[in-house]
Amino acid sequence: MFKSSSRRTRKAAWAAAALGLVTGGVCAGVAGAAVAPGAKVTAPYAQAAAVVNADGSINRSKGISSVTKPAVGKYCVELEDKDLDLTKLVPVATLQYTSFEYGIRISYWPHPDCGNRADTIHVITGMPNKWVDQAFGIVVP
Repeated sequence: MFKSSSRRTRKAAWAAAALGLVTGGVCAGVAGAAVAPGAKVTAPYAQAAAVVNADGSINRSKGISSVTKPAVGKYCVELEDKDLDLTKLVPVATLQYTSFEYGIRISYWPHPDCGNRADTIHVITGMPNKWVDQAFGIVVP
């Protein structure tokens, strides 16, 4: 059983890394441009994944129903599958090309910025007291 669990973990990590590399190359230089709505991501080992532009528009996704932007540098990523328990998920997010000065943070619990919804991941980009709109990729293995 440990080998199976370890194998799944490795697959999820590789899927997240691959999505980060692919999304970085595709989004370079086109932060405001979005692919046609509904463009699908190929992520066989992910329950949900998305490439989100700095303006909050979805570049492409799988298992994500919408992204809203309640404030500068703050995003609410709503999952399509309402049965997924956010408190049991381990989402991974990566900033697109940016300086090392900025970071990305994910709330693993329902957050007030997103209406305390149990099906929505709160993502923050920038740094404390200096939030900045940044494009990012997110994967929910």
